[in-house]
Amino acid sequence: MLAEQFQRSNQAEVRVNLGPSSGLTTQIVAGAPADLFLSASQEWADKVRAAGLAADEKQLLTGKLVLVVPRGNPAEIREPRDLLQPAVKKVALAGENVPAGKYADQALAKLSLLEPLTREGRIARGQDVRSALGYVERGEAEAGIVYSTDVAAAAVEVVHAFDPALHDEIVYVLVLLKRGDQNRAARQFFDFLQAAEANDVYQRLGFAKLP
Repeated sequence: MLAEQFQRSNQAEVRVNLGPSSGLTTQIVAGAPADLFLSASQEWADKVRAAGLAADEKQLLTGKLVLVVPRGNPAEIREPRDLLQPAVKKVALAGENVPAGKYADQALAKLSLLEPLTREGRIARGQDVRSALGYVERGEAEAGIVYSTDVAAAAVEVVHAFDPALHDEIVYVLVLLKRGDQNRAARQFFDFLQAAEANDVYQRLGFAKLP
């Protein structure tokens, strides 16, 4: 959406490569050609900087972690404690090295739910948030924990929003890579994503802009 808007205004092509922050970081460090990187946590942005590949960065957005269920909520889940009910066979989470998976683990651990769910084999890991959400959409998991921003077009229902105090702050970090710093259009796009004209799009998608 913002990429298309920027392209129209600047007559510059923007190619978007989607994927988990951990996987994208691995690709960038391995030499994949990229100008910008939007990381779903500070951790992976720091790894790119540690590899000497970052020219500039900005903590751009934040979001919320939510508990979702298939439409109709067949297991009648209302709150995290309900995940221990016998009707819940699987709870879908993103991978352990993916930011969303780490946030979910932290929240469940603080609620004393991670250990029993793991012990009983109820945790189903997806490669990323999208795949975890897919388990819930298809009814392969009775519940899942994902970002609120990922559920708008999904066939799921949100039944609970986690208290942000239960996990590390969700921070999306925009990184201008050194390769992009040599590209005038990449620097312009980096600035555009921080500009006020992008705020309406962020709000519609459920993100909050960081100061």
